[in-house]
Amino acid sequence: MNDTDQNYAIDGKGDQSMLKFLNRFGPNRLTIFLVTFLVVLVISQSYVFSRSAIYQSYATLLTVPRTAIDQISREADIQHVAIQQQVLLGSELLVGTARKLQDMNSEHPIDLAPATIRAMLNVRPVADTNLVEMIAEGTNPVLLPALINAWIDVYLTARADEVASSTEATMQAVQEELTSLNEKIEQKRLELELFRQQYAIVSTGREENEALARLKGLNDALNAASEEEVKAKSKLDAIRKAIKRGELVVPQNESQTLSALEKRAQELREELEELDRQYTREFMALTPSLKVIPEKLAALEKEILNMRQKGQVTVLTDAQQDYAAARQTASVIQQQLKTHRQKAAEFTSRFTEHDALKSDLEALEQLYRDTQDRLVQIETRHTGKYPYVDVIERAFLPVAPIRPDYQRDALIALVVSLLLGLAAVWFVRFLTREEQERIAIHLSDVHMHDQKNLPHTILDALRAPQDMLGKASVAQAITKQPMVAALPDDHISKLFRAANVREKQLLSLLLSGLSLNEITRLHTGSFDLEQNYLTIQGDSSRKVPLHPALKRLYIAHGHSLTDPAGENLNVTELQALLDCLQIDAGVSPINLAEKLRQTYILYLVRQGVRLSELESVMGYIPPAELSAYGAYAPMGEKQSLAAINLIYPIMEVTPPQYTL
Repeated sequence: MNDTDQNYAIDGKGDQSMLKFLNRFGPNRLTIFLVTFLVVLVISQSYVFSRSAIYQSYATLLTVPRTAIDQISREADIQHVAIQQQVLLGSELLVGTARKLQDMNSEHPIDLAPATIRAMLNVRPVADTNLVEMIAEGTNPVLLPALINAWIDVYLTARADEVASSTEATMQAVQEELTSLNEKIEQKRLELELFRQQYAIVSTGREENEALARLKGLNDALNAASEEEVKAKSKLDAIRKAIKRGELVVPQNESQTLSALEKRAQELREELEELDRQYTREFMALTPSLKVIPEKLAALEKEILNMRQKGQVTVLTDAQQDYAAARQTASVIQQQLKTHRQKAAEFTSRFTEHDALKSDLEALEQLYRDTQDRLVQIETRHTGKYPYVDVIERAFLPVAPIRPDYQRDALIALVVSLLLGLAAVWFVRFLTREEQERIAIHLSDVHMHDQKNLPHTILDALRAPQDMLGKASVAQAITKQPMVAALPDDHISKLFRAANVREKQLLSLLLSGLSLNEITRLHTGSFDLEQNYLTIQGDSSRKVPLHPALKRLYIAHGHSLTDPAGENLNVTELQALLDCLQIDAGVSPINLAEKLRQTYILYLVRQGVRLSELESVMGYIPPAELSAYGAYAPMGEKQSLAAINLIYPIMEVTPPQYTL
């Protein structure tokens, strides 16, 4: 039975008895299946339900980084959480937890070794927070919350002791700091007082001290003297110019007298003019009453002239004396100011030192007050308001195990048992089957043949009418559909070997589902190198995956399908590139762009993609053409684009050793 090529001819009774024996005692398919299925099912289900149920309970704990006792840490500290995770699982806390469990129930103490507790416990930090989850797993659901709560109590007690110790130590340190600050403040005050006495600083205000007050007074006096000097000089210059122009310049107290004399002289002139119209000068000289009028006018004009000359001299002399006095005053004040400035500079330097000492004292006093406030806050603040540790959620009694999932594992065991039963049937039948080829029963020269062993020529003759009918119907269907065919792989390899950078980019784009019209619309923004896709614009706008080979070419050379001016090549120029490439590669003339497009579509169809989803990759496809591709689809349910490899396998070849 093991020789599959041997033919058995049933001619005698002995052979017939052997067949009857094998048929009677040979394995039955149903028996094999049931035995295998039941045995595997019993074993697997026994294993599934023999495993102990594992329960889980947990508590949530907030732990903040260790800072000063009166400070708060509000930001998440991942490092601190990791440290607390190690502390929680430390041997000291585990030993304390074991003692706590023993003391919780004196009648029925829970006696667990620290190593056993460590195997049951785990600490899991919550991401980006100061929260940690304290987890316990075991077969006893009642024990778990008691274990976690005891663990928390031991941890909180240890932290409370640490807080109390830290508070006491902090208060003692602050008290010592206050004492030291008080001594420094007293020393600084004494130093400041001695400095004031040594350098005669009577006030904290700069202007209130003698040296600076004197300096300020001299500066003010110098400014006033300079102003008076300028005024005196201007007055002197004005008097000189007025005298030069012939203007009246007399003292202020003589101006009224001079005005009265000029008025009297004017009256005499008018009277003399009136007499001149009536009498001659000879007549007036002979008349005593008229003779005195010209004499009076001459005497009056002489007096006015003398008064003007004397007044000019007096005013000019007074102006010169005032100017000289102003200059002398300014010179004296400048000399005094020059002498006092050195003293003022020295005082300013000492006063600066005084301000520095004063600032140091004020800083120490402010630090002392801040330290006092801090001590008061430490003594009065309720530390529970800002705890180191806060229990967010206590442990709970678990109601359902976390593993194993009995229902799921039982269903898996059932499915595995069914599969093993079917496999056993196939395996046994494979080992015991007989090849019955050309079994012939000779009855009076009449031959009866099994259909399987009938000569193929006879079967072909019998099936010929039906096959011819089927082929005719297939041919008729094909004539109604457009012809589609993939370009052979060796042709594609030849094309890539003969192509330069520009032609390789064109071939890669065509093998990505783009048409020549769509390629002419590509630009730099169409290539998304980070997301690895191409943005196609036009009537069928879409995004397609960026082929790795095309991405490498684009990174190395940029978008090469352009002319020297940087403009995209048109369809005619792209078609000419393909024609030249066919000549270089030695490929027979074909519509290369359409063939590459069909090659890519057939590549997707043969993977089992749904025809209805091709449009999202290729753009619009006529229904008749889409129907023609259906003949190349594999049998069975089709897959979505997500399950299909959209990248056409392009063999990497070395570019030709020439340049354009």
